[in-house]
Amino acid sequence: MAVYDMGGRKLETVKTKNKITKINTQPLIQGAYLVVVKTNDKTANAKLIKK
Repeated sequence: MAVYDMGGRKLETVKTKNKITKINTQPLIQGAYLVVVKTNDKTANAKLIKK
């Protein structure tokens, strides 16, 4: 799983084998981010907005 800012810069990468993973948003400033989750054969994208 990776977290990107809207400029396309990778901010964090997390490798996990669990189905549930928590993202620490404490160091992120307010704004929108893109979360990309990749498995062996699928990729999912989600927008994260920190207020």
